[in-house]
Amino acid sequence: MNRDAWGVEVFPELRTRVSETRIRVPDLLVVAKGTAIDRVLEQPPLIAIEILSPEDRLGRLQQRITDYLGFGVENIWVFDAEERVARRATGTGLHVVADGELTVAGTAIRVVLSEVFGELERG
Repeated sequence: MNRDAWGVEVFPELRTRVSETRIRVPDLLVVAKGTAIDRVLEQPPLIAIEILSPEDRLGRLQQRITDYLGFGVENIWVFDAEERVARRATGTGLHVVADGELTVAGTAIRVVLSEVFGELERG
């Protein structure tokens, strides 16, 4: 992975305080290298990633997405391995990634979906 080149750290299932009363646990979080993290992330990450399992449905993600947006997460990515599709979540809804890659504005972060889903095929 490009963690060093991108200047990030990746954490699976890191507890994230999205409000005074709610903690969420995204499947993956990407934060800037050096971000202070105790037991719970207290500031918006660069990217929150949710990976749909076969029993998940997009509709069930809506409250989590709303929480992430309210917390200030600008990059919310949802991967559906079964359909081999990724979506970006924004305030206007979930949008299928049609150009084949996910990026984060102002960074070198670039994730090519064919490579991500190709790994699933191989492994």
